[in-house]
Amino acid sequence: MGDDETTSNSATALLGAAAAELAQIRRGKHYSLWLQDTAPRLGEALAQVEPFSDFRNIWIHTGDGDGVAATSRFGEWAIDLLVENKTPEEILAGFSAEVERNAAIYSDVSPVFGVQSDVRCDLGGGAALVPVPENVLQSLSHHSLFRPMLLPSGTSLLYQSFTVTPAFGRSTDNEFAREGSSVTTPVARHRDAIRNRVRLACLLASAGPVEIPITVLRPDPSALFVAGDGNLAERPSRLHPPVSYPVEAAAVRHAFELLGTFREMESLERAIDRLGRARLATSPVDRALELGIAAEIALMHDHSPANTEITHKIGGRAAWLVGRDPVDREAVFSEVKKLYQARSQAVHSGVLSSKSVIDLDAADRLVTRVLSSILERGRFPNWNSLTMGGNGQS
Repeated sequence: MGDDETTSNSATALLGAAAAELAQIRRGKHYSLWLQDTAPRLGEALAQVEPFSDFRNIWIHTGDGDGVAATSRFGEWAIDLLVENKTPEEILAGFSAEVERNAAIYSDVSPVFGVQSDVRCDLGGGAALVPVPENVLQSLSHHSLFRPMLLPSGTSLLYQSFTVTPAFGRSTDNEFAREGSSVTTPVARHRDAIRNRVRLACLLASAGPVEIPITVLRPDPSALFVAGDGNLAERPSRLHPPVSYPVEAAAVRHAFELLGTFREMESLERAIDRLGRARLATSPVDRALELGIAAEIALMHDHSPANTEITHKIGGRAAWLVGRDPVDREAVFSEVKKLYQARSQAVHSGVLSSKSVIDLDAADRLVTRVLSSILERGRFPNWNSLTMGGNGQS
């Protein structure tokens, strides 16, 4: 019997013995106890024989230039496959295939605070907004990465998958570990941009605040040479919205796609962000201020110099932008005028007058309507053309 056959039989024998023990287990409690005892013992035994022994200590690339020295989890990985009724021969074949492929799939998983999607929303490029599953066990798994953090009921999660190639190498190869020579697709900068775009889309599709301040790295659970599962990254956030507002996945997807092709994104992004800040405001003064700024950014985009007729100007622009007929345009003009007056009061005196007639909920809806209308056009309109009764095209 040759050396290759001997080592193969050794690995096969170890896996076969574990499979035989697993076949005798009938209760979940017994399985948990068996797994706790067997996984480390089987892992250590496999690490002594080929083909596993060459990869006992490895360097794992986690993407975007990061990596970690790790000890392979042969025991847990093999038992997971045995539970799926894989034979020892299939497990060995799977190991060889993973070594040859040397690529890993990870996911950035981010709770979208304030958003409760009705159905799964696929956004393309490996990104998806995922609602809480109806199945109780799957629902627990949905939020398991964020324990003990308390997420608002119904919180949807944003998944963004990315690949890392190569995924691993022997940690004894110092040159490999030092170089960090792996390629991540898509890169972190792109994934951050997608997260921001999802937030903006959700703000336009919902009536509540939206924040995405936390991301956890999650590896493919079926892969062997991966790391992560709980590495937390946080970004600055004003507040975590305490309530999840229902949103339609179709509306989120539509706004997300339009945002991806909008020509003058910087200004529109700032305006939508101010809408989001208004929804997080804890006082009517701050809310009026933020809504007024959002409206001014959107409706004064051509950088016209400030003047005493600014209220009339933004009111007229809003009226021609979203008004459906003369009566509707007159109503829009009046509401924008009230909003800008409230905004001015908030800026100059720090309070809203007791005589103020501003309806901030209605103002929120109007600003959302204005921003969505601009987004639908694909760019800011030619205001001179629009307010003279034209179509507003350049």
